[in-house]
Amino acid sequence: MPETSVLRGVVVAVAVLQTVGLGLLARRGSWLTDDLEFLVQGDRGFAPKELLTPLNDHIAPGLRLVYAAFAAIAPLNHDVTIGWRMAMQAIATVLMGLLLLRILGPTWWVAIGTAIYALVPVSMPSFLSLSSGVNNLSAHVFGLLLLHATIDWYGGRRRRAVAYGPLSLLISLACWEKSGLILFTAVALALYLRDEPFRSWLRRTLPYAAALGLAVIGFGVLYLTTGNPSAGRVPSPADLGRLVAQSFEVPLTAVVGGPWRWADTGQVFSLADPPIVAIVLGGLITALLLAVAWRRDRRALLLWGAVIGYVLATVALLSYGRFGVFGSVFTVHYHYWSDLSIPLTLAVVLTAQNLRIVVPAMVLAGALAGVVVSDAGFAGEWGKNPAKAYFATVDAELDRTGPNVNLWDTTMPPPMGSALMSDRRLSPVLRMAGRRFQLQEPGSEPLLVDDSGHIRPAQFAVWSRDKPAAQPNNFCSLLLHGAGPLVIPLVPTQDEVATSEWFVRAAYFSNRENQVSVELVDDAGRVAALPAKNWPGGVGTMYFGPSERIRATQLRLRSTDPATNLCVANLQVGLPR
Repeated sequence: MPETSVLRGVVVAVAVLQTVGLGLLARRGSWLTDDLEFLVQGDRGFAPKELLTPLNDHIAPGLRLVYAAFAAIAPLNHDVTIGWRMAMQAIATVLMGLLLLRILGPTWWVAIGTAIYALVPVSMPSFLSLSSGVNNLSAHVFGLLLLHATIDWYGGRRRRAVAYGPLSLLISLACWEKSGLILFTAVALALYLRDEPFRSWLRRTLPYAAALGLAVIGFGVLYLTTGNPSAGRVPSPADLGRLVAQSFEVPLTAVVGGPWRWADTGQVFSLADPPIVAIVLGGLITALLLAVAWRRDRRALLLWGAVIGYVLATVALLSYGRFGVFGSVFTVHYHYWSDLSIPLTLAVVLTAQNLRIVVPAMVLAGALAGVVVSDAGFAGEWGKNPAKAYFATVDAELDRTGPNVNLWDTTMPPPMGSALMSDRRLSPVLRMAGRRFQLQEPGSEPLLVDDSGHIRPAQFAVWSRDKPAAQPNNFCSLLLHGAGPLVIPLVPTQDEVATSEWFVRAAYFSNRENQVSVELVDDAGRVAALPAKNWPGGVGTMYFGPSERIRATQLRLRSTDPATNLCVANLQVGLPR
């Protein structure tokens, strides 16, 4: 029988080795689209209004808080975020090891269980991705704290349990609502440890359950009053059955270190594509473990029930909210399955402890090979993220050109900027990072940040221009005198009028400074307004954009100043390249 102090040391050693390995894998990659968008939002500060800004169709004030801290402390420093993830993962792994020690006592199964939790690949992708890690690492840490509080409650430390158990659940929910599924594991663990008649146990449980219920209700009220729930739809019975079957592949393959293989999607965050042999082998080992639990310790079936409950609840939640748009992607996207490793580890260990240790040790050694294959396969695609080289180049170029460089307000290339982003422009990211530059100022022709991150002169590809006046004025054909508006028809330079996020280049002269805004208008009357700017007096060129996507056929100039006096000499709508 090992000493408790020895087991604690082994648990810490496993946590250190795990976090160092994951940290090195994380450094192979860089920022994803969500990371950049959340950092820009985080740069707005810590005000409750900002923290409660809806995230897609839900709220995650905990996630907003973490990103606001990153934006304030070390903006656009990926290594700092890796350090935070390593700390959170180490805490989670130590908490799992100590939880097993409290359940099992001093046995080598504590070390084996900690290693299983640390190695299971179902959690690895969510560590590497920052946005997923902020959700899921918080779910791991605070979910495990909830399980510790549950043991404290039944161990007689009720005040301590109530002090941090409901709070842990509330914090976990604030980082991601789905983390509330840890309650399946909490109930299963409480029943597993029950040592009194059920009615007595139930009376003893009710106050603790009420305290946890208050945490759930509190977050529910916050969600209903500030969230942005989407109108989902229930899949057909056939689709639902297929989703359930695909979802159970996650725990089955995890038992053998799966998924072993990842789909080639062209994205740096790969989707699981387990081979049939991994599913079958995982199913056989799971069936063996269930048979052992049935014959030797049926209480362990409670933890397997928590695994089943987690999977079914995940399918119910995500099929309603995500299937209509993303199909079955959630069944193979491990962002949604990270904290499944908690009930799965407990189920496997509490079952396998009834076997001679040599048998599970041999199975674990075989699963370790699967873990290596799974981790290496994911890391291969993860390391192809061009964001690290892109931002390093942009940073060096801004150092070279200095703070007075004038840039076009263009978007980031994929995969940094994607269609899922509400704002794909590079400028908000650079401003968040504290970089100084000029943005489409009238003093000089803007330069372009190209897809490699280099700053170079741009060519302005003209797609439409002002339509020549029927009766040209020798002095000024496009004169905005007073507030306006001045409506300017556009004629395409190509064969047809195109739809895009347009930029406007306007050469002008004026005897005074004017504040004038630009609006692009389509044939249906839809308007894409561009922010008003000060047009300096004299002769110059103004630059606007990008607009919302529009098929512009007219351009309108407006001013709020009745003394406005502005002549536009040449008007071009196009794209800098």
